[in-house]
Amino acid sequence: MKRLISTILVLVMTAALVTGCSSKTGDASAATVDGTAEELVEKIIAECPVEFMGATTVLDLSDTSEQGLLTLKSFTGLDSADAITDAAVYEPMIGSIAFSLVLVKTAADTDIQDVAQSMKDGVDPRKWICVGADEMQAAGYGNAVMLIMLDSNTGLTSQSFVDAFQNVVGAELAFVI
Repeated sequence: MKRLISTILVLVMTAALVTGCSSKTGDASAATVDGTAEELVEKIIAECPVEFMGATTVLDLSDTSEQGLLTLKSFTGLDSADAITDAAVYEPMIGSIAFSLVLVKTAADTDIQDVAQSMKDGVDPRKWICVGADEMQAAGYGNAVMLIMLDSNTGLTSQSFVDAFQNVVGAELAFVI
């Protein structure tokens, strides 16, 4: 009788361990990040504060006018909003500080690493007057991609924002490029 109870207990504990561990090691590219792009940007900035006055702007992805597409390209590096459903950016209110934190939420069945690479390749790190970003990283998890670019002379590092993004999503990122 004791053996039967011990065996059942071992099986139950093993099943609980397997179930618990498998749920924590799920596919990071299939996960869904809760919250809007704006909320996620605000959480990242709260996690890694900046010393300058900045503001979060939600991009109007429905604006397909020439100006709307130029705005999208300037902030995200993307030529169209076809692969994304939501986008927000945090930038300084003073144009002489090279800093841009962009977060986009991707459409279903979108390769987030392709979106991240397109963002990184398409954005202009010298879009500000007289200053440029010398650090740039893109990172992704689930349906969210973050692009950070900054001038390291500000005393900030792009890695600190990648780490903050990881803390906000609460899991290891799927990639950092």
